[in-house]
Amino acid sequence: MTFKVSAIALGCVALLSGCGGGGGSGDGTLEQTISFNFPGGQPVAVPPNVATVKLVATASSGGALTYASNTPDTCTVSGETLTLVKAGECSVTASQAGGNGYAPASNRQLFVIPKQPQMVIFRNPGAQPLDAKPVTLAATSTVAGRAIVYSTTTPSVCSISGNALQKLADGICTVTATQEGDDIFAKASTVKNIPIGNAPAPTLTFLSGFKDTSNTKESGAIGTFSGSSADNWWCGTNWCGSSVSSDGNSFTYHYDIQPPSANGLGAYWGFTFLAPNLTKLADNGNTPGVQIDSQSTLKFTAAPNAEWFSTSNNAIAIDLKLGHFAVKDGKACNVTLHGEVKPTATAATTYTVGLKDKFKISESCGLTGLDLWNELQDWPISQIQFGAAGVNTSVATPGAAKLTFSTRLTVTGPITFQ
Repeated sequence: MTFKVSAIALGCVALLSGCGGGGGSGDGTLEQTISFNFPGGQPVAVPPNVATVKLVATASSGGALTYASNTPDTCTVSGETLTLVKAGECSVTASQAGGNGYAPASNRQLFVIPKQPQMVIFRNPGAQPLDAKPVTLAATSTVAGRAIVYSTTTPSVCSISGNALQKLADGICTVTATQEGDDIFAKASTVKNIPIGNAPAPTLTFLSGFKDTSNTKESGAIGTFSGSSADNWWCGTNWCGSSVSSDGNSFTYHYDIQPPSANGLGAYWGFTFLAPNLTKLADNGNTPGVQIDSQSTLKFTAAPNAEWFSTSNNAIAIDLKLGHFAVKDGKACNVTLHGEVKPTATAATTYTVGLKDKFKISESCGLTGLDLWNELQDWPISQIQFGAAGVNTSVATPGAAKLTFSTRLTVTGPITFQ
């Protein structure tokens, strides 16, 4: 939040005589100036607490200063202590009475006392059937005991009475949950878009394609990882690599294991796409990303290679890392959701994965009581990771010069939530 000193206050600094002092009286007294530190910035306190600020000013004459409030309904002064009564404009004057050869002088500061912030927590109830059964809306303020008022900007699709939403027609019902605020707390609101009947949720694009093997078209960083017991659990030279199609629509990652034999072979493999404009996950706090509203499915198009597809363990593992940060065992951790999809063909196929029924919380970072839908509503999706539930270690690549087990996946954009 930014606070600005008014033109009146700046004028007082520049021209003290225009604010009640600073010039000579014509009888030989000397002009003096007052330097008055800006006292603004602190918000009003939540009762019964009281916010106070120590006033600091100095006179060029070295004489004692007195302070007075020009807006006692908003702020009061006792000695050098300024008490913030309520949010609004506060005007305080620092004065020096003069004497010892100096004329009187004063300086005034005018600033805004900000309100306490609050946030309305309003989680989307998700898509609703078009029927006569009302939906009970549930939102709360981060300040206990604050009443929430609901309104809609789509009266042809839905109506609201109190906290009951009535469904009227197919479409997107836009609902705003508002806490109006008062002299202490700032107004806050949250908007949710609820699909009614056969209306689909708005499409939310995580990425539309790929600039190169390191970046999505939305400037999200791309990472890869793979390794096996044949290469000390790290990708061997020329065994792995990424490519992007000439039109930038598709990204492919491969891992071609070339062990001396297939006995006891183990491996891991995958790649990550970060949300738009992210180069890495934050290591000391929450990470931004793409925020779910009413979207309940993940949609992507993928094509596995024939060798991996022909194995019994060919599921595509999907991990959604949320911006919800915590420290676990002394290390940075992001709450993660895990799901899997069994591919149905080697050709490029579009898969739709339900967020509520096909994913589970696989990494809670030591936090307890987490709810999957609440996590998706409260925290953005910062990273999508695709991997192999089981890397191909059993089906050799036909025509290869030496024993080779290949795992390959091509993902074609866009990747969306809907």
